[in-house]
Amino acid sequence: MDNLRTYVDIVIKRLWLIALLLVVTVGGIYVVASSQPPKYQTTVRLQILGVEPDAVTLFTPVRQVPTAQQLDRIGADFINVLRNRDVAWKTARQVNKELGTHLTADEIIKIIWPWLDGEYIYVRFVEADTATLAKRLAEVHIQNALAYYRTERSRSVVVTRQFIEQEAKKQAEVLAQAQDALTKFRLRYNLADVDREVQALQDQIRVLQLERDRTQIKADQAEAAAQVYQRHARDLRRQADALAEDDPQRERLLAQAQEFENKSHVQESLVAGQQAAIKRYDRLINEYENRLAELLGIQNEYENLVQHVQQEQKHYAFLQEKLQEATIKEDQALHSGYIQVVEDAHEPVRSAPRNIGRLVFYGAALALMIGVVLAFLLEFLANLSRRRSPIPHVPQERP
Repeated sequence: MDNLRTYVDIVIKRLWLIALLLVVTVGGIYVVASSQPPKYQTTVRLQILGVEPDAVTLFTPVRQVPTAQQLDRIGADFINVLRNRDVAWKTARQVNKELGTHLTADEIIKIIWPWLDGEYIYVRFVEADTATLAKRLAEVHIQNALAYYRTERSRSVVVTRQFIEQEAKKQAEVLAQAQDALTKFRLRYNLADVDREVQALQDQIRVLQLERDRTQIKADQAEAAAQVYQRHARDLRRQADALAEDDPQRERLLAQAQEFENKSHVQESLVAGQQAAIKRYDRLINEYENRLAELLGIQNEYENLVQHVQQEQKHYAFLQEKLQEATIKEDQALHSGYIQVVEDAHEPVRSAPRNIGRLVFYGAALALMIGVVLAFLLEFLANLSRRRSPIPHVPQERP
């Protein structure tokens, strides 16, 4: 109880010091806070996407929900990007050039207050000198941060696209070589399609064989007719030889015999022409059969070349399709992937509250604490000084 009384006496003794410190602190805070120019702030809201652009198929209809760990990791990574000095300097250069300010990277990082709420990231830009500066600073810095973050996160997508592009170029060269080999083969044998040429030759051989058979039938018919005509002519001549020379019937029989001989000669001429045609057909058939045998001999080589070209074309088409898909995914990752802005920064219509009352309260509490500590410190020093001072000697009087 005595100790408490002693402490109270010390505080009362030094109350003037505590009161003076309190008045000076509160007054200083109020004056400084009131004289500060108005500050403006704005907030941007972003959403973390649930689908990794490099990990899903295009046009997937189902949106995958990220886990809490994924949200925290992505949010923390993006907040680190917001405080990245390179990104901040890029923002400072752009804003300084546009608005004529003199911001630095440290100043921009200092006025950023980001926080994570579920799948949303809130970024507040505080203490901007003007409303236009607050809005423009938020827009530029968020854009630069998103570009930086997407570039870093999409490296695997870019590497995949570059790899597929290189493979597509190599495959294009392989396809060109296969097509060149097929072209040289066609020029060497003077044909465009072996299968089509074989089919055409087979059809032509069938036609020639049919025509040869028809010509042979006609030749046989003409030869048979010539033999009949000759037999009739011989019979008529024998009948005429059996008659007297002055018999009028004899002349008639000789004339008929001559007529049959003439018809026989005509049929023999037809037989000769048809035999010549048959020989021509035989030569053509033999030539076509030799050509067909040659084509059949190179058909395997041709089919191998064609199959090789078709296989390389399929491979090239596959790589082109994947390259197009990878390009789309890269564009998606670089321009709209991972994180999207769902609420842009708005130009504030009024300045941010100064919070002078809160500052005065905190300052007063701090001043009271410091004042009490100083009071006890001064009392302690005073007591220490009295203890060290020598006690004066008072002489005693003699009776």
